[in-house]
Amino acid sequence: MKNDSEKLSAIIKEALYRATKRDLVLTPFNYYKVFVEVALEYGLSEAELHKFLYGAGEVSSDDLEDLKRKILDIATNIKDVTQDVESKLEKSAVQYDDSLRSITTYSARVDENIASELEKIKYINTSLKSELEAARRVLEKQRRAIENIKELSLKDHLTGLYLRRYMNEVLENLIYTYNRYKKVFSVIMMDLDDFKEINDTYGHLAGDEVLKVIGSVLKRYTRQSDIPIRYGGDEFIVILPETKLEDAIVVAKKIRDKINSIKFKKNNIEFKCTASLGVTQVKDGDTIESVLERVDQALYHTKKTTKGEITVLE
Repeated sequence: MKNDSEKLSAIIKEALYRATKRDLVLTPFNYYKVFVEVALEYGLSEAELHKFLYGAGEVSSDDLEDLKRKILDIATNIKDVTQDVESKLEKSAVQYDDSLRSITTYSARVDENIASELEKIKYINTSLKSELEAARRVLEKQRRAIENIKELSLKDHLTGLYLRRYMNEVLENLIYTYNRYKKVFSVIMMDLDDFKEINDTYGHLAGDEVLKVIGSVLKRYTRQSDIPIRYGGDEFIVILPETKLEDAIVVAKKIRDKINSIKFKKNNIEFKCTASLGVTQVKDGDTIESVLERVDQALYHTKKTTKGEITVLE
């Protein structure tokens, strides 16, 4: 997988470059077309291309995480370079503006021949400035494309939710904000009840379908500012910035009730899935570890007492 991941990283980088070079709107379909074009040029067969696009059974989760880290590194490196270039372009634009003003001032004070030469220089500077503006627009589009790639590398391929490593970054920022500005936040931890039995009874494909639906529910019943995360397996976390405990409980109840109401189907056999939840709010002295430990204790209490319900720990 090591060689495959390095090859895929190179293809992604080249496809991103070509898409922005061609001034394409970076929709999934447009990027897909450029990606396929580059992949075929790199000598991939249709079977290899299918494996890269849709995955393969032998690819382990560790390999997938390693690939995502490499993609994230590429995006970060390109972003650093574009920011440096844009900074230099902005400085150059200021210098060109100063030059144009100086030329206009001096043109009125010299004879016609010198004034004519100054106008030529002014024309050249104006043209260069236009080229600079065009380059800045390209860089802006590339930066947006990089942000899209970066976000994809932070998300779970099955559910579309954020991955666990992104959670730590978010919690660190929220704890800092709470300590400095006292902006509270709450955390919901959720576990699907008896999920192993679903896999054992209906198969792992049915289990994957359940996880996809759960991901959709979490995205639908949370705000754009909230961060739904696949914590691992059938465990999920929702981080709710600037949300008090009582409001977080309302969100938890909506999520629980929606999941409990869904009817799944496998081979014309209907089955249901329930969820147990724990909820907590940040408090003075909290760290990432203490917040997660407290909400985990709340969830553990639910699982041990009444599955499908909600436990709150302050």
